Amino acid sequence: MPARITLLNETAAALAPEARKLFDRFFDFAMSEARVLPPKAMEGWIAGAFKYLAPTAEGVLEAIRRQPIVHVVNRITGQATLFNAIRSQRPIEAKDEGDLAKEIEAAKPKCSFCKPLELTPANTFGRIGETKTCANVAAYDGYHGLVIFEDHSPLRFRRDEFAPAEIADLLATSQAWAEKAHAEDPQARFFFLMWNCLWKAGASIIHGHAQMTVGRKFHYGKVERLRRDALAYAAQYGSNYFDDFVKVHEALGLAVRYGSVAAVAHLTPAKEREIVLVAERFESPDLPRALHRALKVYARQDVKSYNLAFYMPPLGAPDPEWKGFPCLVHLVDRGDPAAKTADVGAMEMYASAVVSADPFQLAEAMKENS
Repeated sequence: MPARITLLNETAAALAPEARKLFDRFFDFAMSEARVLPPKAMEGWIAGAFKYLAPTAEGVLEAIRRQPIVHVVNRITGQATLFNAIRSQRPIEAKDEGDLAKEIEAAKPKCSFCKPLELTPANTFGRIGETKTCANVAAYDGYHGLVIFEDHSPLRFRRDEFAPAEIADLLATSQAWAEKAHAEDPQARFFFLMWNCLWKAGASIIHGHAQMTVGRKFHYGKVERLRRDALAYAAQYGSNYFDDFVKVHEALGLAVRYGSVAAVAHLTPAKEREIVLVAERFESPDLPRALHRALKVYARQDVKSYNLAFYMPPLGAPDPEWKGFPCLVHLVDRGDPAAKTADVGAMEMYASAVVSADPFQLAEAMKENS
């Protein structure tokens, strides 16, 4: 039987002794059952709305009445995720992109990013490649810029012609921008690169673009928190946190290699289908290809909207406080852009992530594209 999040107990029990020791060092988990007792008047609606769960109406109702829940926590970082087995079994269905494509195309005539020299501001040190970058009108930090993609549609990653060279150009452009900011202000050292695809992921402009910031004095909170956790891990266990993070996911069958870059289907994802790429450094020649493959996995999973973020050590001379910290790339699916409900609420913001997608199924899709 293929591994599934609902079978985590059995998967962990089958690990070799050293792998199980590492698993127990990293993770704890709890299994529970949500008991749901719908009234008779709801049964017809439930049987139709959740028909993918079982071949018969009674089977659907029984699946709803007894829902297995898996709660996994990373003992080192405290990151935790609740998996609902009912939702994780939902099949991926092809959906008509017609309306979304029309909405993207309709935004083109008034798109400021289609005319960046006329309709976007510049940073104090200018632009990279004449029209490739601009400043953000409403800045997050002292240095905040954008990489403007040549293609207006943010869904280009789903097309056959989308190539690793485009990712390589994005990384080179953003790095050149960050280095200019650092040269202008040597205390601006903490580079953060992100990519919000469509409004569901927080983008206010449809045209494909990534965002860059360079902070002063200290890194952004979640990056700094991870650095401290990794240092504490090294002090306690005499081992590199990130190396062991990859190893434990590999032991579970949740990781593949794209050249020198490890691609992990995260066991404690922040949201749906989180992939974490672990590269030795931002300049790794295998990173563009690895990120391209991860995005192609998303395309095959019918993902349209996502967040992407890079964690990396500060710019400038090597900092001993960041020794052993690699370049991490986090990707997470943000759901159907047509859905009006947000996928993040109080539970996700203040308690624990709630996720429907099974990381073991995501890992299978990643292996098919490795």
